[in-house]
Amino acid sequence: GYVPYFGLLTDEGRKASWVIRVETTQKPEAQLLGSAIGMKVMEDVPYVMGLDKWLGNDLDDAACAYLKDFGAATASNGAVGLYHIDGLTPEAREQGTDLILPDAKEYVIDDAELQRVKDNYPLVWKNPDATPKLCFVGCPHLSLQQLKDWTERLETALKEAGRSKVCIPTVFTTAPGVKKAFESGEYGPRLAATGVILSCICPLMYMNNPLCGPMPVITCSNKLRTYTTARYYTEAEILDRITKGGPRK
Repeated sequence: GYVPYFGLLTDEGRKASWVIRVETTQKPEAQLLGSAIGMKVMEDVPYVMGLDKWLGNDLDDAACAYLKDFGAATASNGAVGLYHIDGLTPEAREQGTDLILPDAKEYVIDDAELQRVKDNYPLVWKNPDATPKLCFVGCPHLSLQQLKDWTERLETALKEAGRSKVCIPTVFTTAPGVKKAFESGEYGPRLAATGVILSCICPLMYMNNPLCGPMPVITCSNKLRTYTTARYYTEAEILDRITKGGPRK
């Protein structure tokens, strides 16, 4: 078949009309950074500088997982169909700043800007002080390494809190093949022991059910926050809520 030769299919259409300078003091949360960029550039192409400090220059599993979450946020909070990461993504490694249009706009993101973006998310719960009934982690679906990392963080946080299981019903979501590989390894039983449910469902479709939408649900997914009534927290905040957010047992 044929497709129209325009937009992102052309060399010119793949050039960046925005330069994003990441100047945070620590590695920015992927879904928060992606949200800020998506809402700023909308459907334009951003060229992101400064992330190599945190991600390095190799598209390893950790970088790919980060960019997976980052990209989901840029697309859902904006309409980004393509982004370039300086020194990391293929075209940026090959062409560098030649990918940037002469009249490109600039957006500087520091700690204060990320906090401003987060603080301005609307809260659509009927009762802002409601106790969360459910927590979703994994929209987009978690990678195998992300599942392992979350398991270790959960075990440490639960031990510090004097608990054995999470205090808010929590669902981690991943792809069927990843779920099978994870559950067949040593980490599968360890995650199950924390009380977390591992599923292959789509959290967004679950939340779009009229019976589930009104529930007070928390998440670290900006994509899920954008399309549903779920309330966004950073990964660190989610970890704190699900391990320390209720009466000790």
